[in-house]
Amino acid sequence: MTTQRCAMQELPDTRYQFGGLLGQRIGLNQEHWLLTAPQANPGMLAILYDRDRLPRRDLVPWAGEFAGKYLTSAVLCYRLTRDPRLAQQIERFVATFVAAQDDDGYLGPFPRSERLSGTILDGRGRTWDLWGHYHAILGLLLWHAESGDESTLRAASRIGDLICDTFLGTGRRVLEAGDEEMNQAISHGLCLLHQVTGNERYLAMAREVERDWEAPASGDYVRAALAGTPFWQMRKPRWESLHSVQAILSLYEITGEERYRRAFEAIWQSIHDGDIHNTGGFSSGEAATGNPYDPRAIETCCTVAWMALCVDMLRLTGDPRVADALELATLNATLGAQSPSGRWWTYNTPMDGVRRASAHDIVFQAREGTPELNCCSVNGPRSLGMLSQWAVLRSERGLALNYYGPGTITVPCEGGLLTLRQETDYPRDGRIEIAIEVEGSAAELALGLRVPAWSQQTGLARNGSALAQPAPGAYAWLEGPWRSGDRITLEMDLRPRFWMGEREAAGKTSIYRGPLLLAYDRWLNTMDPDGLPALATEKVTLTRTSLAPAVVEPWIALETYAADGTRLVLCDFASAGAAGTPYRTWLPLDKR
Repeated sequence: MTTQRCAMQELPDTRYQFGGLLGQRIGLNQEHWLLTAPQANPGMLAILYDRDRLPRRDLVPWAGEFAGKYLTSAVLCYRLTRDPRLAQQIERFVATFVAAQDDDGYLGPFPRSERLSGTILDGRGRTWDLWGHYHAILGLLLWHAESGDESTLRAASRIGDLICDTFLGTGRRVLEAGDEEMNQAISHGLCLLHQVTGNERYLAMAREVERDWEAPASGDYVRAALAGTPFWQMRKPRWESLHSVQAILSLYEITGEERYRRAFEAIWQSIHDGDIHNTGGFSSGEAATGNPYDPRAIETCCTVAWMALCVDMLRLTGDPRVADALELATLNATLGAQSPSGRWWTYNTPMDGVRRASAHDIVFQAREGTPELNCCSVNGPRSLGMLSQWAVLRSERGLALNYYGPGTITVPCEGGLLTLRQETDYPRDGRIEIAIEVEGSAAELALGLRVPAWSQQTGLARNGSALAQPAPGAYAWLEGPWRSGDRITLEMDLRPRFWMGEREAAGKTSIYRGPLLLAYDRWLNTMDPDGLPALATEKVTLTRTSLAPAVVEPWIALETYAADGTRLVLCDFASAGAAGTPYRTWLPLDKR
């Protein structure tokens, strides 16, 4: 019911067929996690039914998030595959999830005496109960939008009603629940509920949480951003705060007040400029630090939240450079966080280091009935599913194509269909052929092609006729009408690019080929990590090479030579360390 104030809109009915490595990873994620996780971890839902039983379950403060995060990931990934098995899994999951809701709307794992209160658990801090309900709202609303299932909208609305009954006009405040970054994220859920239902109580409650933001214990996001304070210097720079920042955009969509738009854009820009690592991942030690070289943990949940913020920023501004950030995070941080088997996700995906399953790194979150559950295992798949929210978008001018890679995208348009079939080995190769098929009035649509900011010299042709070289960091708009059989050709500039390190990475460089971050992996080389030879950037050339034997076949392997002539094999970051070997993305520079 909200007034549309964004430059671009999502196209939830789009159909996808992804090929290449990304398509394989999407399929494996579905087969080995989404279709098995609730059965392998039945406590994910059982804890909701046991909340008032004795003896009490031993729960982490954020245990209420698991079901909502899983549902959000599953729905977004279902949009990519449309696999009826996954639809049936989600239907069963939702039915059991909704049935656990109490008469007052409560849908969490904690007993009546502790609901929404921020009660301090023995030795484990306060409960993140509002945080858990935020993720429940998000997942339920997504499935309602996808399936039309009214039970999920009722369940989400009952959560909203419970929040309002508890805090709106009662003298109690969300602020009192503590853990402000987490529990105040309910503001975004309330805004989403208002946008779907038009219920003014949800908006009024969100505005009350907005008042809480200004308290000394909270982040003061809007006022701080408008005063020019970068996110990392705000009072609450942990990653969970990004979901409150999403509420700022929702408030702009609802009210049209420009201060919300300016605050949201300022926060996004400060994170982009000062806190995104060479992998496209966000956070150092679970928070913004203003230092992209900080070697502390880059948590998967943090990167997922950053990508969700980017999806909103792309919708708001229509700036293709935001899609560049999403591509960087998807092809590097996301795929690097996922096991090649699709069975597990990391907690930390470091720039230099090793890959460890989240079930090992944060095993303290495992419990009886949930041996594989932790915050990242249920949230990581969302980073793949978000492709459905940015791969192709609609603007007033036409369709904007943001995702490149082998596969097919079919977009329902007024009176017809537009199908874009990409014949390419991108990002391993820079040539992208797009074959077009049209039905009905879709032929008249303009098509905007994202030209990455890193592709300084991009070739563009239509039906074999060369067009003017498009500007990097912009959309190349091609007008209709289109006919089935039309072809567009893009030639991306894959010359190596370098990010010169500073601070902890001083004297080192990261190398990119197109959107792919390259890495040293000990498995592919004769030298050990501490014996890496220095590179002379002006002499670096990258040549495709084959490997034999290969325990884990990398997506791409490239041969180069160090300043002293030593042969060095680099691979894509998504593959580096997959065999459990150490890897490096910050490579030593020849200082002569």
